[in-house]
Amino acid sequence: MIKLLEKSDRSRVEEIVKTIWEGDDYIPLVFDKWVDDPSCYFMGFWSEGGLIGIDNLRLFSDKVGWMEGMRIDPAFQGRGYGKELGKEMLQLTRDLGLERLYFATYFDNTASIKMNEAFGFERIAVFTNLEKEIDELTPFSINLLESDEIPEIDDHISEDWSFIPKEVPNKTSFLTHPVKLSDGANWAVLSINSKFSDCLDINFIEMEDRESIEVFVKELVCYAKARGFGRMHTMASEDFDLEPFLLNGFKPFERTKDVFLYYADGSTLQI
Repeated sequence: MIKLLEKSDRSRVEEIVKTIWEGDDYIPLVFDKWVDDPSCYFMGFWSEGGLIGIDNLRLFSDKVGWMEGMRIDPAFQGRGYGKELGKEMLQLTRDLGLERLYFATYFDNTASIKMNEAFGFERIAVFTNLEKEIDELTPFSINLLESDEIPEIDDHISEDWSFIPKEVPNKTSFLTHPVKLSDGANWAVLSINSKFSDCLDINFIEMEDRESIEVFVKELVCYAKARGFGRMHTMASEDFDLEPFLLNGFKPFERTKDVFLYYADGSTLQI
């Protein structure tokens, strides 16, 4: 059985995730936000007399949904509960009339990949998760134009480990204090990371002048440093040249091309 989680479920949820991702799971950081957000269906999965799993469905529109944060208590893993929770969540998306569903996962999350591909999800894009700790920088001139007038972007844009799909209009409305920065040729959209307030996300970058892109990325780092951020993060698509980021100190976790974006047509789900 699944039902909406409540604030009173926090302690049990924290117990479920306390050892996941080596004790560094982000779920406690977003618990209150997901419970309170009317666009989220933050669901708990009850079985064997108690809460043993969680999953979140976020609505980008009345037809487009994003799946995230599925967790099963490690003490109950290996018994088919993940598949059972997945089926119930997908039935929820069908009941809500969603037509397009997305989720992202790490390359080595083979259990999730296998389960969701069996449900009918297909991989549609691959990204490299890049992060940079901002330390002391050599003084560098910043020649960026800053604007809160951001054009419509006809592509997926990232926010932390989520992606706002290309068909969703006004994508930047889902970001926290988004801004457009430009050097006159190249431009990017940046926003405050929704989970970590000391992190500035590069949500989208457009390279018009490849000769100057390394300098442009350096200017973005200096911009973040000048505004007190301690870290930067971005998701670079597989056809994006990583060198300007790597030369500026951005690093992948374990490897490049490590984040997979999946999509399913709601009408063809195998549940």
